[in-house]
Amino acid sequence: MALPMLFFVAAMAVRTDQTPLRSGCDSDDGVVASLPAGTPVEVRFRLSDGSDCFKVAATIDGKDVLGYVPGSALTGLERYEQERSSAASVDVLRALNPVVTETKRAVAQTGDPALDRATRLLDANQPAQALEQVQAALGRHPRDPGVLVLAGLAAYRADQLRAALDYWKQALDIAPDERLQAIYERVKREADADHSGDKLYGVHVALRYEGEALPADTARAILATLDGDYSTIAVQLGCTSDERIVAIVQSREAYLRSTGAAEWSGGQYDGRIHIAWTDGSQIGPQMQRALAHELVHACLTSIPSGSTPWPAWLQEGLAQKLSGDTLPAAVREQLRQLAGTHAIPKLENLRQDWSRMSTQNAFAAYSLALAAADALYDNYASYGIRNILVNPETLPRITADLDAKLGL
Repeated sequence: MALPMLFFVAAMAVRTDQTPLRSGCDSDDGVVASLPAGTPVEVRFRLSDGSDCFKVAATIDGKDVLGYVPGSALTGLERYEQERSSAASVDVLRALNPVVTETKRAVAQTGDPALDRATRLLDANQPAQALEQVQAALGRHPRDPGVLVLAGLAAYRADQLRAALDYWKQALDIAPDERLQAIYERVKREADADHSGDKLYGVHVALRYEGEALPADTARAILATLDGDYSTIAVQLGCTSDERIVAIVQSREAYLRSTGAAEWSGGQYDGRIHIAWTDGSQIGPQMQRALAHELVHACLTSIPSGSTPWPAWLQEGLAQKLSGDTLPAAVREQLRQLAGTHAIPKLENLRQDWSRMSTQNAFAAYSLALAAADALYDNYASYGIRNILVNPETLPRITADLDAKLGL
């Protein structure tokens, strides 16, 4: 069921009358159109060069126009930044899931105990140790495509992209597979475009970042924030971190180029945390929420989910709630009204990948997920969120209960 286009485009509007929409960010760039006060705009992206310049789309006299305006000319920036930083994507991880499932079946048939240990280590979010086990087994299974795919998965999660590509290329040469080929092309694009070579190591997190785009002091502050937030999140959800979680921080342009993420995405978790950095040399509240958001995804990945992955609504709902996002009263009321007319789907239909949604539908899905997370905490506080995650077989019943509570 398609999600409705909610209130998000109208939330961003022109603040002052006759605001010039220019062909670029400089004051001497040509004027494309003059925007009346209150004109709704859709933000395409925000430049991360410190200019506080936005590329926006608007409609004037029935004609679509595209250009640049300063942030000071727009209303609704705070809500926009909250939505953008919350709009994390686990699309690559979900694309990998069917490949991972089939690979596990294939390597299980070998009866090799090292490969059994490797799959369990990978499930426990310990990819470096998993890779060691697979590499030990490769001598016994040098041309087994399943073993090569598993080696690539472990290398990828351990942030060894070139090794992952090499293993996957060998597997594809032996047994071509369209899904693995698509993943291979995506990771190759990332490896070619990613120039984040500087590294720092914390207790729970290994940070890789662009030294030219991010001062070393800022990188150290990011690492300290990630380490501290992970400790807090782990207590609430019950995850553990036997290996450091990889976090990659890039300029927004480099992030979009290397990940292929949607324009609305401010972060992504694919077994590693990716963050588009837009805060200059300081960690602002929006960026801190984005960092915590991705840590929740990393935490949930390390908790066994049973026969199926944790659903998208739970992943994104908990990620928003535990990173400090709140749902405005007006948004909550609109969700209630839409639920009353059956214009939004039930939670059970929000399990799938959200990465191909439009900006408006993505924000609608995130709002519904946050409302569900709020209801989860309100109704199951005595039972405990950790207990739910330890007992994933209870989630279908709880999901149906939350659907009823939300009027879906």
